[in-house]
Amino acid sequence: PVPGAQNLEVGIRKKIKHDVVMKASSSLPKKLALLKAPVKKNGVVAAISSNQTPS
Repeated sequence: PVPGAQNLEVGIRKKIKHDVVMKASSSLPKKLALLKAPVKKNGVVAAISSNQTPS
């Protein structure tokens, strides 16, 4: 694989997750306020495991 491909993929995934969270949060109640902070801090992993208790 190309050396920089992984970073690029992670960046794209982060942006997609961010866009999804922003769209969802604009149409849903404040529930997603809990989602937004971990997503920004830890990127993709937090977004994927956001339904588990944060450690």
